[in-house]
Amino acid sequence: MKSAVAEISKISELLPPRKTAQLLNYARRLAVSAKSKPKKELDGDAEWERIIRDPRPRPKLEAVRKRIDKLIAEGKVEPMNFNKF
Repeated sequence: MKSAVAEISKISELLPPRKTAQLLNYARRLAVSAKSKPKKELDGDAEWERIIRDPRPRPKLEAVRKRIDKLIAEGKVEPMNFNKF
């Protein structure tokens, strides 16, 4: 840690005042973000289940589903068969 502090100090001495101020502002932002609580990591499957159970309408997703159903009915594409893999 001491070597990092020394290196940052040496670098800041080489920079013009404006760049030194920018470096300081950046370091302050990093310090603030490090103090904030890390976001709780969600269980991926549980998050997908929450999204799937959400009753809100999804008009764009529904439009894509209808377009795909139409293409399948016209024989232009076939549904994915996961058993092939």
